[in-house]
Amino acid sequence: MNVKHALLSAFSACLLGAFYVYFYYQMLFDFSTVLPIWKVAFGLISFTLILFYVHLLFKRVVKQNPTFWFGLTFSILTFVSILYPMMDRVYVDAAEFYPGFVIPLHFLPLLMFFTFYQLDTQK
Repeated sequence: MNVKHALLSAFSACLLGAFYVYFYYQMLFDFSTVLPIWKVAFGLISFTLILFYVHLLFKRVVKQNPTFWFGLTFSILTFVSILYPMMDRVYVDAAEFYPGFVIPLHFLPLLMFFTFYQLDTQK
């Protein structure tokens, strides 16, 4: 995978996540004491870059349809990862909004990976 596409994907996920967080804080509830924007940005960038490296590993290890198995694996892991914010206790006024706030953020790295993976000419 092209490093340029990996970085573009990571920074796109970061930008979309930062916009989402900023507008959520302005419109519904400010969770910045629990989850500041810099943590969201760092998490989205790092996880998106990790996805690209894991995909390279899948391409070397899995001989048939590595992108399919990668997508299936990380779709399941992403779906399972939303259980954590649903079980997490947040001690703020509007704690019932917290799961609905963080769940869309869990899907951004994988969405950006598959969006920019299509630009790769070395598939």
